[in-house]
Amino acid sequence: MMKVRWKCGYLCVIFAALFIVVSGCGAGDSQKVKLRYWNGFTGPDGRTMRRLVNQFNRENPDIFVLMQRMDWSTYYNKLFVAGIGKRAPEVFIIQVYMLERFMRANFIRSIDDLLAKQTEITAEDFPPYLWSRVEKNGKHYGIPLDIHMWGMYYNKKLFREAGIVDEHGEPVPPKNRKEFLDAVRKLTRDLNGDGKPDEWGFVFTWFESNIYTFMLQWGGKFFTPDYSRCIMNCKENVEALQFCVDLIRKYKVAPPPENFDAWLGFRQGKIGLVFDGIYMLQDLRRQEDLDFGGAPLPKLGKYPAAWGSSHIMCLKAGLKGKRLQSAWRFIRFLSEHSLDWAEGGQIPARKKFRETERFRKMTVQWEFAKQIPYIKLLPRTPFISEFLTEFDLAVEKALRGSATPKEALDIATEKVNKVIARYRAMYKEALGGTGE
Repeated sequence: MMKVRWKCGYLCVIFAALFIVVSGCGAGDSQKVKLRYWNGFTGPDGRTMRRLVNQFNRENPDIFVLMQRMDWSTYYNKLFVAGIGKRAPEVFIIQVYMLERFMRANFIRSIDDLLAKQTEITAEDFPPYLWSRVEKNGKHYGIPLDIHMWGMYYNKKLFREAGIVDEHGEPVPPKNRKEFLDAVRKLTRDLNGDGKPDEWGFVFTWFESNIYTFMLQWGGKFFTPDYSRCIMNCKENVEALQFCVDLIRKYKVAPPPENFDAWLGFRQGKIGLVFDGIYMLQDLRRQEDLDFGGAPLPKLGKYPAAWGSSHIMCLKAGLKGKRLQSAWRFIRFLSEHSLDWAEGGQIPARKKFRETERFRKMTVQWEFAKQIPYIKLLPRTPFISEFLTEFDLAVEKALRGSATPKEALDIATEKVNKVIARYRAMYKEALGGTGE
């Protein structure tokens, strides 16, 4: 009987001790400020961001950030619905071209009061065209994390085989239209004599950003400055799209888009050069047998220009108190670790990081960053999704040959103007900032 009582007493002491330990852990954990962080970094960039989140959690034991990643194709609808239901995450990423929609819906907290209490993040550290995009009615609604733009990736091995090299035998990427056409002609080769190219000089990857960049270089516009009318079918855009069609049909240096995996073709060493985003860099690095380089886009039209965008770090509307301060600390942490983020295939938005020796050693990022002075962002409008849908459809029709560039852009312009009419009736106010 005594042994049973002793064992019961002993077990009670053990359970009591465990309860204290577990309770202590729970109490400490419950005191942490838990933040939800949403983004669309589902590719290699997601692994880089995961490492940064883990580092922040280690260095800030009073805060726990839970990151949730979603595919960009569904991300914004889920984020918008969460905003309507007052269930938005405390911190979230918005690509700059989608920012207008969320600012209009009042789903984002302004940050001017937070900026005033610190000195490391300043407006002067960002390109003016980018800092102006996070501003509305005199207030600012986010911190740009990066600048990602299109540049040129080229296959060094194919360049050497085609003789596109300097006096030292090093590949020379084209800088203008003449050099570009000369290069892609030399790079397009029929290796087995069957009359069909086995290697192509150029290929269109993502139609939207490829063709948008071409049109910008031709001096094209998409809207009037007040966004009262779409002018996507302007003469410059038609000419630029015709040049793109000619690369396929006339010059025969690019394959038709039907049944051709453009990016895979470049990775397999069958394409001489492509225009694509800096965020594809990690994908190429995994291809150990691919000898590639990066360079600014050649000037094919009248003006140097490149499609560009930015990931903006935003705070949930209505955030206050300890949760606000914790979320703001997290955003500042990510901003201060811009170079760690850049290692994964990005370019820091802040000038002070781009001017470091560490960034200069990121060869491809450094080359792409030379285009920052003439990056062009997508138009600032709440109906950007509708515009891009019609734009993509028009481009695809032209490249596939089912409509001429003029016909395709005329149809798209008419449809977008109907969208503008609906939005003007809905908002009864100006719909955008600039008509670029």
